[in-house]
Amino acid sequence: MSNDTLNDLTNDTSRSMPEIEINMKKLIKILFISCLTAQFLLIVFDYVFNYMDILDDRSFRRIWNIARENSIPTWFSSIQAQLLGVTVILIGVVQKPKVSLLKFMGWVLIGLFFILIGIDDFAAIHEKLGGVLERMAKDNSSEQGRVVSALLTNPSYSWHTFIAPFFALCGLVIALFLWKEFWHLNLFRYLVLGFGCWIVAQSLDFIEGLDDIEQFYRSVQDYFSIESYYLVTHTFKVVEEELEMLGTTILWVGFLKYFAFASDGLRVRLTEACG
Repeated sequence: MSNDTLNDLTNDTSRSMPEIEINMKKLIKILFISCLTAQFLLIVFDYVFNYMDILDDRSFRRIWNIARENSIPTWFSSIQAQLLGVTVILIGVVQKPKVSLLKFMGWVLIGLFFILIGIDDFAAIHEKLGGVLERMAKDNSSEQGRVVSALLTNPSYSWHTFIAPFFALCGLVIALFLWKEFWHLNLFRYLVLGFGCWIVAQSLDFIEGLDDIEQFYRSVQDYFSIESYYLVTHTFKVVEEELEMLGTTILWVGFLKYFAFASDGLRVRLTEACG
């Protein structure tokens, strides 16, 4: 078969292929409702299978325990953050022909930041790194151990010392990078609400690590006449994790809306290379 004939067949096939049109407004609404529904169901499953322990099985409890790493809720939270990161990178790819290389790299770096958060959420990298630094800090016999001990001094978990400033700096840079474009499209509120949920969640996590937190939990238990001490502590952790998920959902919706604006009318054509 000649190249001209092959090209004619290819052109005829491309003309006959149906166009797939995606209503981004409808898709975003479906994703938003789906994420909220999933987060609500995770609370229900945590209460039924973890707190009530209806199957009386420790392993099954851990699968649905929102407060534990390597559980289905943590997997969901991780996937959500990584999808957020992929969405941001796609925005950069769509805008690449129209923006500078520096701005394109900015979109990519923001996307990689969210992907890193998703990976860290499931693998608990910051907690493990904090444990490594704590063990180094306990070695007061070395100069390195004394320096690390001084740097990690804070009333809560040690990893807050180095992770919190890093996340705060990244959030500030992202807000400054997106300020103009998100503000004009009335999308900046998604950044404020999303990062706001994350800040409150991290604040609760900081409070959880305080030395006298048990006394606070006991006072809450006594004030509300709650029989189970575990219900009090676990509820605070559930609220923290759910706020993180909600914050990610809000951020994802905001970036999806911006992606819908940036890619409006975009046509994607898949071709098979023929030699």
